[in-house]
Amino acid sequence: MTAKKWTITFVIIIITVLIFIALINYIVDPYGYFDGLDGLNKELNDNNYIRVLKAKHIQKFGEQYEGYVLGGSKAGGYTSEIMSKLDGYNYYNCFITMGNFEEYYILTKHIISNSPNLKKIVLNLSGFECLFDVRTGVKQETPAVLTGKSEIVEFVKFFFKNPKLSYDQVFHPGDDYRQNDDGSRNLAGAYIEYLKDPNEYVRKNVVYDLEQDLKIMFDNATTRTFTSFPKDINYLREIVNLCKENDIELLVINSATPLTSRQSYEGEAYWNFLAQVAVVTDFWDFTSYNDINLNPYNFYDDAHPFYEVVDLIINTIAGKNSYKGFGYYVTKDNVYDYLQQRRNDFYELKYDFEQNGTVVLKGRSEESNLLRNGTTYQNN
Repeated sequence: MTAKKWTITFVIIIITVLIFIALINYIVDPYGYFDGLDGLNKELNDNNYIRVLKAKHIQKFGEQYEGYVLGGSKAGGYTSEIMSKLDGYNYYNCFITMGNFEEYYILTKHIISNSPNLKKIVLNLSGFECLFDVRTGVKQETPAVLTGKSEIVEFVKFFFKNPKLSYDQVFHPGDDYRQNDDGSRNLAGAYIEYLKDPNEYVRKNVVYDLEQDLKIMFDNATTRTFTSFPKDINYLREIVNLCKENDIELLVINSATPLTSRQSYEGEAYWNFLAQVAVVTDFWDFTSYNDINLNPYNFYDDAHPFYEVVDLIINTIAGKNSYKGFGYYVTKDNVYDYLQQRRNDFYELKYDFEQNGTVVLKGRSEESNLLRNGTTYQNN
């Protein structure tokens, strides 16, 4: 065979392989990218590239919504049913995994531009935003529809992503549940497993590394720093200004958090950050060391609350129901008193940990377990 024929054959092989990869990636769609381009959720779950779906949905159906929920994965539990108790608005949940303040700002602009009936934005914070100023992984990239980059280039790139993901999805499919139509996280699978044996579920999924989590949190409380904080505050200020300029109500919530997910940020630097947040905007804080947060049965993993906790958050804000110590409305006038109490509670827990090697959490039968009498949400 001549060199020319070898070259032609080689080129044909390369083209054939590329076409094969493109077809496999398009058909299997391991990132859920192609599925989400029309803004309609067919089979997408949290492990897909949901940023494209959310942005496209807002772009195509924004006129349907009066309210939006923004935030990272902890915002996923705010269903439209729960949110309607707040003000009767129709909400869409824009939660994204590993979200940060820059992305919340970009999404806020996108929402305002595409939602003519917009009245309210609920920004749910978690503490983790300070960790995600630099992210890796395709699923955490801000999509072209939000950045203004070429959507055509992005579209072509997804044809030629690593085909191993397509292979794994075909031969080793997960059991992830499809996201709810309102954009919120589907917790059906978590409820099913929890109700089989709540004690075993909590042991395996929530407190499995409790003592190590606590040790890291307490050991680093005074030394931990975050370079992202100044930028985060600037983006938050821009979000506040955008809402004011467009006559949109902004509600900021710092979401319920178990002891098992604070090890990466809790401490003096984070408390100072919360003080800066209060200067920019009032907010509801549900992250204190209250009985709800100290009861691991309220959480479906080591970081995220069940719908019952989210329901209590919204009812507390709406003035319809509450639990003692759960939820505090923070302003620039009371933030330092609030944070001093939080600091005192933290160091009391630290003392207990140093004396006993652990912190005693609330139990399954206690009133603070919002699922102690079962749940009405397992069929959602």
